[in-house]
Amino acid sequence: MPVTKRARRVSYSLPCVILGGLAVASLCLPARVEAQEVGARGHEVRPGETLWALAVRYLGSGPEWRAIYELNRSSIADPNLLLPGQRLSLPGGVTGVSEAPLPADEGAAVAPGLEKEASPSPTVQEDPFAGPSLFDRSPKRTVTLGGLALDEQPDHPLVSQSDFNAAPFLASPGEIVPVASTARELLANPLRLRLPATVPLNHRVRLVLDGLKAAPGDRLLAFKWKHRVGREARVVEPVAVLAVLSVTADSADARVTEVFGAYEVGDPVIRLLPYPSAPPLRLREVEGGITGRILAFANRQPLLGLSELAFLDVGAEQGVGIGDEFVTFDVRTTDSATAPMDQGQAILRVVQTRPGTSTAVVVLMQDVGTVEGAPVRLVRQAASTVP
Repeated sequence: MPVTKRARRVSYSLPCVILGGLAVASLCLPARVEAQEVGARGHEVRPGETLWALAVRYLGSGPEWRAIYELNRSSIADPNLLLPGQRLSLPGGVTGVSEAPLPADEGAAVAPGLEKEASPSPTVQEDPFAGPSLFDRSPKRTVTLGGLALDEQPDHPLVSQSDFNAAPFLASPGEIVPVASTARELLANPLRLRLPATVPLNHRVRLVLDGLKAAPGDRLLAFKWKHRVGREARVVEPVAVLAVLSVTADSADARVTEVFGAYEVGDPVIRLLPYPSAPPLRLREVEGGITGRILAFANRQPLLGLSELAFLDVGAEQGVGIGDEFVTFDVRTTDSATAPMDQGQAILRVVQTRPGTSTAVVVLMQDVGTVEGAPVRLVRQAASTVP
């Protein structure tokens, strides 16, 4: 029997089966569009998003967040913390898409079975992960100085106490007084086994004080004299930190609490240099910072990578402090005070200061080849707090 009335067309994403001129509703699927933030079965986390919010969006219920968490346990260390840019998998069957409304067509007859039912009002579910997250409390910021981008981690000291204690520095023998010496290792060894010459962590040693005043609880620094820098200065290389246990008239027993190198019998010992009571946590940019030059390197070679150490010819007397950062320039730079940042070769962070010198570690390498005599300029100054 011919169809006498032409039905208005309604667009669908899949072909519809036509029976007697009527579309079968169960075989006609509405068009779908991809959600803006994800592909199928995947989601890229944005700032402020939580597992609860993702469960509401993709699973229809906040309490279903555990399904997403269990699927991504290897990448989610804490369900209270999602990191922006983190890629998450979604449970099977979740397509990560949202329905698009049917096209409007005035006067169109709706096929039986396609009538849209009124959606019940959604029940408001409290998000247990809402509120400040670790990301919100301490975002990782990137500061760009010229062409050098510097990542800032404000929740931790710029220079740890261990890094401070282990940092070599420049001094003349006349500056390092008074000095004790390591007499022997106090080690019970009834079997007389052949042991390494170096003193390991937690072992005890006996010190000859030789004028050094010490009391139980004091902390001392064992070191070695290394190569010369200039006419008088030499590199002082820390090898261990000691805690004094007991003291007699001219000797003391101590325990090794930190080891940085080969600590051996005979190594000299001085008082541990004081770590700042309020270690620097923040950096602020400095315009027209003080300038100086690189005196030498701890490894006696040009700077080649991160964590290498250099000695600068400016120190506490010039206002240099722990955590301050300098940019290095090519040795042929004539005016480091005005040289643009994008000509910098590396960023050095000060980890130790003396009256006229500093020890700095490479925290960012832009270009290898920094040599002795290269000019430096203070570009960021450290502080314990920011006003």
